[in-house]
Amino acid sequence: MADMNLKTAIGAMEDIVEVLELSDTVINTSLTGEIRLMNQRLNSDKEDIVLNTIVTNAEQVTEGVFNINIHVPNLKNQSSGTPTSRDNTQPNIARMEEIGRYVMNVVDGFRGADFFLNLDSTGEVIPNGNKWYYNIVVRYFYLRKDKN
Repeated sequence: MADMNLKTAIGAMEDIVEVLELSDTVINTSLTGEIRLMNQRLNSDKEDIVLNTIVTNAEQVTEGVFNINIHVPNLKNQSSGTPTSRDNTQPNIARMEEIGRYVMNVVDGFRGADFFLNLDSTGEVIPNGNKWYYNIVVRYFYLRKDKN
């Protein structure tokens, strides 16, 4: 039986990170944080892009579904309707959308040397405790080939 070249979920995430890095996402969006796998740094108060996987298969045509989560700090000192009260739990939707649009333009239809990406969802603002993040879902396709 021939060995198969298998692309793991981590390998696929690293490919997506490389796509974002090659497009100078950090510079072109003025991102204050970093691009990471799996989770944001503990207590990060910066704008970060975090990739994780939903599911991948191990078929000949490997397909994976990945999240690109854009973490942006909440807006500060938002009026809550009471003159002495401030609400710091409001998402910065405009900034999420700005970074998200750039990321979506980079990944949608991207063709790499041995993989391609398709945009699956065009962004959703999701609550995370008293913070928020912008979620983009991407499908990753890779053709497994026999080793020679």
